[in-house]
Amino acid sequence: MSLRTSCILLLVLLVSVPAHAARIDALTGEPIPAPLADLAADAPSAPAYRDGDLELLAHITDGTSKSVRALPGNVVIWQNGAALVATDLSVPAAPVELGRFVLTAQPSDMQVIGTTVYVALRKSAGLLILDYADPAMPQVVGNLMGFDLLSVAVEGDRAYCGRGSSGVLVVDLTDPANPTDITLFDTPGSANGTDIDGNILYVAMGTDGLGVYDVTDPLAPIALGSAATNGFCTYVQERDGVAYACDGSGLSIFDVSFPAVPTPLGTYSAGGTCYEMCFTGNASVIYLAGLPGMFSLMVADPTSPVVLDAASVSGSFSCADAGGTAVLAARYSGLHVFDGSFDTVANITNGGFAMKLHLDGTEVYVADLSGGVRIYDLTDPENPVFVTEVATDPNCQDLAVQAGILHAVNANNTGAGLTLTDVTDPASPLPLSEFNTTNQTMGIGLDGDLCMLANGFGGLRSVNVADPLAPALLGDLPFGANCNDVMPIDNVAFTVSFGGGMLSVDITDATNMSIIQQQPWGFLNALDITDDLAWVADGQAGLRVVDISDPANLVSLATQAVGGQPRDVVRSRVGSPYAYLADDFYGLRQMDVSDPTAPILFASYPSADRGMGVDAAAGLVVLAAGEGGVYVYRNPAVVAIDEEPETLPEPPLALSLDAAPNPFNPRLEVSYSVPRAGWATLEVFDARGRHVRTLISANVPQGTASVIWPGDDASGRPVASGVYHLRLVTDERATSRSVTLVR
Repeated sequence: MSLRTSCILLLVLLVSVPAHAARIDALTGEPIPAPLADLAADAPSAPAYRDGDLELLAHITDGTSKSVRALPGNVVIWQNGAALVATDLSVPAAPVELGRFVLTAQPSDMQVIGTTVYVALRKSAGLLILDYADPAMPQVVGNLMGFDLLSVAVEGDRAYCGRGSSGVLVVDLTDPANPTDITLFDTPGSANGTDIDGNILYVAMGTDGLGVYDVTDPLAPIALGSAATNGFCTYVQERDGVAYACDGSGLSIFDVSFPAVPTPLGTYSAGGTCYEMCFTGNASVIYLAGLPGMFSLMVADPTSPVVLDAASVSGSFSCADAGGTAVLAARYSGLHVFDGSFDTVANITNGGFAMKLHLDGTEVYVADLSGGVRIYDLTDPENPVFVTEVATDPNCQDLAVQAGILHAVNANNTGAGLTLTDVTDPASPLPLSEFNTTNQTMGIGLDGDLCMLANGFGGLRSVNVADPLAPALLGDLPFGANCNDVMPIDNVAFTVSFGGGMLSVDITDATNMSIIQQQPWGFLNALDITDDLAWVADGQAGLRVVDISDPANLVSLATQAVGGQPRDVVRSRVGSPYAYLADDFYGLRQMDVSDPTAPILFASYPSADRGMGVDAAAGLVVLAAGEGGVYVYRNPAVVAIDEEPETLPEPPLALSLDAAPNPFNPRLEVSYSVPRAGWATLEVFDARGRHVRTLISANVPQGTASVIWPGDDASGRPVASGVYHLRLVTDERATSRSVTLVR
């Protein structure tokens, strides 16, 4: 279908879904989470033992944005991941957040009638009815669960909800506190969008275009007519006998004054799929949102729509007119507020798509599929604090942190497949270098100075990162499959692929790697290794446990289905009996692996969107939930284990770096402390990460010392005013400090 081409970067991740989980959203081309009943039937029963249950500490709700609606009084509600955010736009250039309402699943559509908001939800969360009389404290009116919904249209005491290939669900709203389903009737194609006018229902039916139904008797709907659109029809609205249908090219307009014969009037080609349109206070003007951006169209003559203004915002999904102010929800960039010329006057960014993550001390690093790595401080895990975002190329897939350096990889093979950043001070990341991986890189594994890349269809790539300012290519090992993840251990790299199984690879000479053994197991997404066991997220078999004690003889000890498709896996390192799976169709799965030959599904924790990445450390378990943000859990049983750690002698000093005065002109005293004697380097970089000068490169004694930087480069020439970064590196770790030169 046409949208697959538009979303090709995301589909790299989602192609070839196993048969038992192959339901695809015809609107977005993404997997549809299986109904809870299906999962329950497909998954093994969990034991009654509950002592190891996880405790949800926090949900970082920031995610993608696909919906926005206007409320009375210059207020809009818009989706940021799993939250509906109410925002006051009385001063458009200075939006004020009023409050948040956390959802259990992703919203696909909303309709506002007065101060009542009807929300169509995914993942069988159904129809939610909210009272927004007080936008800061919305109240739940009612909820009809058990249905995966793509749209909602309300007229009187009925709601008409699109359910994709399942047709249209009709809901009785006579008692809003207890909505009930009346009937579900089939439509051609995929019922993605719905609108109702009296007893006439308009349905956006995907490849089958626009459908018109008489629903006077909802138990016996009558198909009146249909009309083709320009590609996949995603959304429809009708006013005064004219229907506006969003489709694969932009907008198709129909005369529906005689509903049995929808008559084409005009079209507008936006240059890509459009997802939504809305009416404005001007009866002759509508807004249109789609992949190419947002458009203001004059439709006084519907046979010839005219563009008045446009905003080039990629991934535009939803639009609204908030009292004369145009607003847009863009999938990866959040809420955009425009002036009368469609110039952005405010942009509230969202959290993007949480792909993979890594716990490192008190920080969690989250790879954003839309680009970048978001860092949160979990010092108080019940109250995560956003620290900063590290820039990377789009499609950030995976990451690793070692010795204060963040290594991030992405699946956008445009030049910077591997990005290295100094995060010794997470609040002040320092760009170090970029390395062209030449492929869509899916995973990363580090072992000292050796960086192994799961390089998609390029196979394995080895890179020397001893000098983080200049990573150097060592070698490539293509093997004809989409390489997803890799872990190097003791001269052997274990790697998994989508379609090529699991491999052990000899990396004794990383410039000339060779396959030791390849096992053709299923569709493998990720792996973790503890001792002589590999824990594999197998897209078909669930959790796969592999004995890797002999790399030449990889032995699958057990598999355990979980009723979904695992995307990531981590084995707890603290002696607890658990492994954790990020499940594409459910959320988080907790596996009891005390007997590796017989894993048991211990517990499941649903998330607002798919589970994409998981990590665990020090009693915490974190889940990257795609468009629904990040979940932070604690395992009390593991915390109890951690309460009595082995006592280790503390070094007499911590590694530290300071500089004064700051700002300076031109003389700067740089003081430092090292906990142990040994080799150290102290270097200066400019704001773009380029090397300026080396202040120290020698063996230094334990203790505190200082050095003067007179504000010059390696040639002794004065440097320009600006921000500079000092970086101190020892054999054990590194630290950095930012300073400002003002001449």
